[in-house]
Amino acid sequence: MSKRQLVIRFFQTACGDRELQDRLKSLNPPNRQTFAAIAQEKGQDIEGEDLDEYVRFAQFYEQFQDAIARHQNGEEHLATWLNKWEKHLKKLDEVPHDDRRDTIKRYL
Repeated sequence: MSKRQLVIRFFQTACGDRELQDRLKSLNPPNRQTFAAIAQEKGQDIEGEDLDEYVRFAQFYEQFQDAIARHQNGEEHLATWLNKWEKHLKKLDEVPHDDRRDTIKRYL
């Protein structure tokens, strides 16, 4: 399994695992190292660089914590938020010279 697939599986696992959500939501600071440490505790062979390569923006980690809180409050499914994030990244890949930074900031 590729590192990208491992990262995707880790975030998908978080969608249905309340204990994992609580651990990720409480990380301070929320960054690639702290997220990778939790992934490694869960048996995933993931480094911080692998996470950054997938999520691409440092803001992801704090926003993911907010998305977990909304999910746990019943406001939005975490999987829905992750799908939206991936769609934004796909748009960036499709048109790399198109500056979608403002779009991502509005999304966040």
